[in-house]
Amino acid sequence: MKHRIWLAPICALLLAFGSAQAFTVGQPAPDFTLTDSWGNSHTLSEYQGNVVVLMFFGNT
Repeated sequence: MKHRIWLAPICALLLAFGSAQAFTVGQPAPDFTLTDSWGNSHTLSEYQGNVVVLMFFGNT
């Protein structure tokens, strides 16, 4: 049963990364929006000119 729980998220990640376009060094990143743990939306363009580090983790 534990294996089936992880199957859907892994398939979703494979589909997401499989359809992603290739980037080259020096090419600007596309603008995107993510939601933080408190429900606030943040776009990459809000942080233009700053160093951005993305950290993804899950809670159980």
